Order: sequence, then C-alpha cells, then structure tokens
Amino acid sequence: MSLLSPEFLLRLGRLTIGTRRRSAGVQAGERRSIRRGTSQEFADHRPYVAGDDLRFLDWHLFGRLDALWIRLFEEEQERTVQLLVDCSASMEGEKLDQGRKVAAALAVVALGRQDRVVVGALNDGVQLQTPPRRGRESTTGTFQTIEQIQPGGVTDLGRAIDAFPRHRGAGIGLLFTDFMYPEGPEPALRRLLARGLEVHAFHVVSPSELSPPIDGDLVVIDRETGEEVLVTMDDAARRKYEMRAQGWLEEVERICTRLGVGYARISTSVAVEDVVLHDLRRLGLLQ
Repeated sequence: MSLLSPEFLLRLGRLTIGTRRRSAGVQAGERRSIRRGTSQEFADHRPYVAGDDLRFLDWHLFGRLDALWIRLFEEEQERTVQLLVDCSASMEGEKLDQGRKVAAALAVVALGRQDRVVVGALNDGVQLQTPPRRGRESTTGTFQTIEQIQPGGVTDLGRAIDAFPRHRGAGIGLLFTDFMYPEGPEPALRRLLARGLEVHAFHVVSPSELSPPIDGDLVVIDRETGEEVLVTMDDAARRKYEMRAQGWLEEVERICTRLGVGYARISTSVAVEDVVLHDLRRLGLLQ
C-alpha cells in the first residue's frame, strides 16, 4: 500500500494539529504548555522574590503599584500524539486502508511540529506498538510501522486500551475505528479519557455498509465471529436498514459529543487529501 503522495506530503508540512486544551509537556517542543518558561508569549505576573532574574521585572507595573512583579511567559512543550488504529477483522479492506492513510498524514504533521508520535494497532489486545518517535527523520520508520498493521481478530477496544502502555505527560489520542463494538463505543472512549488524553475519534465508514448493493436471499457472515444470519434484502428491507445505519452513526456522534471527544466521520469513498486538507481543517483539528 502506498500511503501518501510526495505532493501531499509537502502540503502537510504547513499544518499543525490543533488542541482544545493546553498540555503540560515533558520537554521543549512547539506546543503551548501551562508551565511557565522563557518563550515570548506573556502569561501572567507574580510577586518578585530574592533570586529572580531581574530581566523579567515589569517596570511599568512597578511605576503604577510601587511593587516589584515578575513577568511570566508560557513555555513551549511537545505532546505525545498517540495514533491508535482499530485492526479488528471488521476493519479489513478499504476501511483499514483509509484509517492507515489518515493516521500517516497526521503522523507527518505531528512529527513536523516536534511532537512525539506513538503508533498502536488494537483489536482485543495490542497487536503492534512503537516507542515514542520525534522529528521529521522519524517519518519513514513511522510509515513502515503503519504499513505493517494488518486486520484480524475480534474487537475488544476497552481491553486493548487497558493493555496499551501509558506515556509521560499530557497528550492527544487519535482513534481510527469503525466503532463496531459489541459493547458500544462508550466504554473504550472512557478508558482513553481516563488517561488524561484529549481524544479525537475518526469514524471510518464504507458506503457499501450504509447502503449494501445486494438483493434477494442471502447469508450474512460476521467477519469477526463467523456467525451466519439469513436475510432477505428487498427495497423495504434496504430502506429500514439504511434508516437504522444512519441512526447508529448519529448515536455514535452524540456519544462522542457528550463525552467531550472530537468526532470526524471519514468515508472510504473520499480521497485522503480531501479528508485531511478540507474535512479535518473545517472541523478545526488541523490548522
């Protein structure tokens, strides 16, 4: 699988992953932190104490209050961006391909901004994981890891998340999944949120799943469990199915919104360039 074109990679270099909250990173990078440091972004004042650097005295405030105050500045910090790809059997085919491509694009953006990047492939456990990588020179290795993600196994994202290593500092969790979980999406999302992550879910959907191009009497086989179900698909059954599928999509989005999880629905019929440069920028995830 060829992940991303060279032309697309060049355009990604101008973007950054937005955040809805400030982090407390663990070392210098390009991300604003709630820690106080020595960047040029003013944050606050505090009273002067003996030993403070006199360069940061606010003489204008001294003239008004006749008291010594120190100017505080925001320190720029890196984040850990965790790319978590659902690799259960239900993702096989175009959904996993699309998820890997969008994950690769966001990895490029994060590495270009000096964030640390972690990749994980999850089904009912952790099938693949990487240590944190940083810097543009890590792009090739990160792509190779993403290309190694293969579908298989049943879905138990909650269990897989519990087994996934924690990483120092605040971070952002990007989950690429079809949300076809027997227990529903909420337990897995709550496990990610409990780690202190800012979570964004990329709901990967295939048009053929929402409106199956099939007719007549059929045997439908669950890819993960092998369970077989006899169905008859006619116009009335298709309309009922499509209504339920649309209702399910809306319910997943409502759950994400209620939990404070960013939500982006990604169709496999849309080119990855359009998903990233248009849809994700419109949603504010990329800036």
